[in-house]
Amino acid sequence: MACLVGADEATQSEKPAVKADRPDGLARDVSAIKVGDCLLGYKAVQRRMRASRWNHFRGRMREIEKLIRHRHGDIVPEADDALIYVEVIASLALVEFKEEFVDVVLNWATRWLPWAGKAEIEEVIYERTKLRFSPLSADALGHALHLSYAERSALNIRTIGAFDVPKRKRAKLQKEKRRQRDRARKEEQRRAAGALSRADYLANSFSQARPWEAFGISRRTWERRGKPMPDPETISDCGSISLAA
Repeated sequence: MACLVGADEATQSEKPAVKADRPDGLARDVSAIKVGDCLLGYKAVQRRMRASRWNHFRGRMREIEKLIRHRHGDIVPEADDALIYVEVIASLALVEFKEEFVDVVLNWATRWLPWAGKAEIEEVIYERTKLRFSPLSADALGHALHLSYAERSALNIRTIGAFDVPKRKRAKLQKEKRRQRDRARKEEQRRAAGALSRADYLANSFSQARPWEAFGISRRTWERRGKPMPDPETISDCGSISLAA
């Protein structure tokens, strides 16, 4: 029994090492190899693990940090409106973490507003706790952060709205951008398949060349007579050609 227990302990001690060798984001499955009802053996197959569930608070916090880096750099400079970022983070954290949101806001402010005193941050937190907060809308965040549509598009921000373009208009603009991307993609596919562009097609079309005028007849008569093409030198010398019926 002692030998068996020792072997089991050795097997368990090897498991962390095997897990450490496995690439991040991959899981190992064991599948059976069969021919009909006959089991031939097993093989290990690695599969990519499903990513963690999207967290709305972390997503918005990352985009606020992206906005701060774009506007100010690594930290928010000391200014009259600098604490607006703390107010927004406190509002989001209060909804996400309830009573535990205080430590989250303090840690975040230590990173991005190191010059701010703890008393200032706690005062902002206290003001948030006096309000009954529901999750902030994207447009409310956009107005609080004074985020313009141009800045939002340049930074590819998706979870925060814009103060100068309402949600309905943003949806229309996004739909038009999607149409333009689809149109450009289909145009590239047609070019790759050998189709002519509109300009090239018109440059070589009969409607532009109008060869029937060189014979002094109508297009319908020219088509009925087999669509003969005039000689360019003859056209330049004579102006028009008589074509017998």
